[in-house]
Amino acid sequence: MILSAEKETILKYLGKHPSRKIIPHLKHKKVFNAKGNSFSPKSIQDIINGVTENINVETEIIHLVATEKEKIQNLENLKKQVL
Repeated sequence: MILSAEKETILKYLGKHPSRKIIPHLKHKKVFNAKGNSFSPKSIQDIINGVTENINVETEIIHLVATEKEKIQNLENLKKQVL
């Protein structure tokens, strides 16, 4: 289950509408809901808010946040080198 502190981190790195980045990532990783369809923005929102628990989706969200965090850190390091 995603806690409020974790939710803040997710929003920090994925933006105010994180489902726009999460849903394509889940499709790419072939993670689907119980019916075999893509997750809806509402279901992603429920998972991020801690209403619904889904270990597979939560794991992929954490992986996506880690990737975005690394990209931002690499960009900051590059800026420091150039400037």
